[in-house]
Amino acid sequence: NISRAITMRTDGYSGEEEGPIIESELVPSSLAPIVPILRAANEIEDENPRVAYLCRFTAFEKAHTMDPNSSGRGVRQFKTYLLHRLEKDEKDTQRRLASTDAKEIQRFYEHYCKKYLEEGLQTRKP
Repeated sequence: NISRAITMRTDGYSGEEEGPIIESELVPSSLAPIVPILRAANEIEDENPRVAYLCRFTAFEKAHTMDPNSSGRGVRQFKTYLLHRLEKDEKDTQRRLASTDAKEIQRFYEHYCKKYLEEGLQTRKP
């Protein structure tokens, strides 16, 4: 049951409540190290959906490395959900800043640092 694997919940993740699915809140406890990656993806989603997708992709790879057989409690369901999300997002997201994903991440990071760190808008963590 995935609801037992929630690390922290502020929005609904089913039809019971309105609100988006927040992947970082569905992570099984055995995959806790990927939570910060998914939180970063959620935080930057509106600014750059492609970089958010790449963060989720990284989280999926790390989850698969941590539990390749999906034997942990709730891991198979979580990885299946995240894989479906990645398949959808890959089609829906486009690079905005560069011609490759690596350059897209680098340019977004440079923009992020300038906007939030150098200009004193320190409402977010680096």
